[in-house]
Amino acid sequence: ATEPARAVIIQTVSGTDNTTAPADDPGWGNVSFRGNGTAVYLGNSWVLTANHTLGGTMTFNGQTYSEVPGSAFLLTNNGAAGKTATTDLKLLQINGDPGLPTLPIANSPPANNTPVTMIGAGRDRGAFTQWTVDTGTTPWGWTEVSSGGNFAGYQSLSTRALRWGTNTVSGTGEWIFFDSRDVLTTATTFNFANGTSEAQAVVGDSGGPVFVKNGGQWQLAGIMVTVAAFSGQPSPGLTAVFGNVTSMADLSFYREQIVAVVPEPGAATL
Repeated sequence: ATEPARAVIIQTVSGTDNTTAPADDPGWGNVSFRGNGTAVYLGNSWVLTANHTLGGTMTFNGQTYSEVPGSAFLLTNNGAAGKTATTDLKLLQINGDPGLPTLPIANSPPANNTPVTMIGAGRDRGAFTQWTVDTGTTPWGWTEVSSGGNFAGYQSLSTRALRWGTNTVSGTGEWIFFDSRDVLTTATTFNFANGTSEAQAVVGDSGGPVFVKNGGQWQLAGIMVTVAAFSGQPSPGLTAVFGNVTSMADLSFYREQIVAVVPEPGAATL
């Protein structure tokens, strides 16, 4: 089952950490709330987000910006056979220049087990929860229990915050069909790693960036678009269960379209 990607749930003791830039900052200042989702500033007054999110103002470098009317357009699937013409990625222009650095876009998908940093503006982590799950039914039967469950994870709250978390790539090159469009994706899996910043997308995170470090340089590798939940999972997208998957658009596949609008620093210099 797939649901819109929302904000990152992390496994630190309180779950309220990571609301300021990490020490090794991939681009924290380039990320903002946007309506019911998240958006990332690429440079040259252009922003990238997931198309299925709703509109709204964005705040970068302490200033609030709105979308330039008529500037938004969808990226395409590069004519991939059997796929929808457009994908769930949208570029839009804002009415000013925040003075932030231009983000380099990865030119190849990250390999499995590559560390990533995910940033999203969505729901805060709620209570740790266990379930006894009957996997012999269709859909699976979920019963919340106080202890001894065979599945576990977290609820989410109605409050939202911009937060970062970490994970590793668990899959690449998968096409998914979401919100009436095909998207070529990279994935991470939410595994039990108590006390860490292991992250899973939940409500509010669609449009949030995923960064990888390549040759000592942070690069924008993905945009979170959806989560894959278990059969019958209660409130998928509002709960983060160990084993859930976050799917992000593989920006290396869409890179040429992006840099045609937002030239990278090296290309601009040349």
